[in-house]
Amino acid sequence: MVFLVVGALVAVASWFFWPRGEALTEALKPLIDQSNTEPSRVATAILSNYHETRTNASAWSGLYWGFTFLAAALGALAGLILKFEFILKNEAVKKDVAAIFSVTAALLIVISTSGDFQRKWQANRIAAAELERTGYELLEKNGADARSYFAVIARILHNRHVTVLGSTEQKPVAAEPDKPK
Repeated sequence: MVFLVVGALVAVASWFFWPRGEALTEALKPLIDQSNTEPSRVATAILSNYHETRTNASAWSGLYWGFTFLAAALGALAGLILKFEFILKNEAVKKDVAAIFSVTAALLIVISTSGDFQRKWQANRIAAAELERTGYELLEKNGADARSYFAVIARILHNRHVTVLGSTEQKPVAAEPDKPK
């Protein structure tokens, strides 16, 4: 039992801390190394936001799937505890443990569903994919017209925030103040 718990903890830690985005990091490095240039600032913004959204996607994915599989396991264990005679001999303890497992499984599903963990995971994953594509597009154009990419980054991040908050509708980005003529 101890080996199972330790193995699960090692697997979760490896999954959570496993590096992501190495290819994009390496590809953008030459642009980032051109300090104090527009392409450098844009590449840095793309990469920083990409890493943030990938980390967020990983965390929400872990919560969503962790809660889902733990709920399934606890529900199955509750049934096994009630059915098998050799697991627990005391009927009162057997019923209490099965009830605790069942209630915990139900609560995990309620929390995951009401917290919309799946939507938050997907919103961050989509934003990361769009930022990655934007980074490669910047590279394809060799950093030309770099400043225009800030608007693309802003749109991607705005869409992510709107989706995380619970609306898939595109809400208009705040208008720029009128510039003096």
